Amino acid sequence: MNRNRGFTLVELLVVIAIIGVLIALLLPAVQQAREAARRMQCSNNLKQLGLAFHNYHDTYGRFMTGGDTSWQFYAVGWVPRIFPFIEQGTRYDGMEALAANYMMTRSPYRSHNQNDPIFGAVPGITCPSSPLGELSSDQVVSANFPYHNVQGGLHYRGNAGSVDVEFIPATTSGRVGYTKSGIIYPQSRTRFADIIDGTTNTILLGETSKISTGSGFAGLKPWTWGSTSYNANEWLMIDHKMVQYPINFPGSYGNNSTPFSSYHPGGAMFVMCDGSVKFLTETMPLDTLKAIATRHNGEVVSGL
Repeated sequence: MNRNRGFTLVELLVVIAIIGVLIALLLPAVQQAREAARRMQCSNNLKQLGLAFHNYHDTYGRFMTGGDTSWQFYAVGWVPRIFPFIEQGTRYDGMEALAANYMMTRSPYRSHNQNDPIFGAVPGITCPSSPLGELSSDQVVSANFPYHNVQGGLHYRGNAGSVDVEFIPATTSGRVGYTKSGIIYPQSRTRFADIIDGTTNTILLGETSKISTGSGFAGLKPWTWGSTSYNANEWLMIDHKMVQYPINFPGSYGNNSTPFSSYHPGGAMFVMCDGSVKFLTETMPLDTLKAIATRHNGEVVSGL
């Protein structure tokens, strides 16, 4: 007599175990492929921003300012000023319509307190690898800051230079008016001719897309792209920053010293002043990172 032979319990368990092992081997590869795609998109974001900065410079003969530093004027920084060069001209025109002086160095229009779609998410200024998303949804919503969870976030900041190098201040009013050693900072008017160290070796923008462990406002990221300062005594580097700590620094820090950081394994993305995009590792010596943050301090850097 013929009998139909089925799987024994042992055989079934072995098959299930084999399938489980194959899935366990496959998942990391899938995650790596997804991260590679997200990293490529982040690189493309910075590439497009670098090209937009070059087009801005071609138009105006200099890079834009990083904004003002006086608390009563929540002046815009580089992000809205670059809108016409990243296909956001309609948004730029709308901001000018909201306040006649909005795009000037100083403006009484408090952008980070406005529940207006014009201050919402902007394509290309946030990293797809960051779980923070396109909105500044990790901000504390309060009476003074009621709209942080609906305004667009910013994951890329302008390079204001090394914290070790500050030039002659333009004014004696606290830190207001200091000339920084980088490219983008309050009241900056940096030109290509000012980048003596070479555009290939000088950072233009860097990534800050990771949840911060800093104190005070440094622990809130990403900040809204619409404002660049909070008060006159400790102005916040909202759309720009100075290098004080290594990439992905894990410790705590104050308001104005947020490190460049990302959720990409091992480092963060940067665009240099020549428009090239580089992935800089978190093992890079701090002195080297500070050197490529200065535009004319005479450092010799190789092998980036």
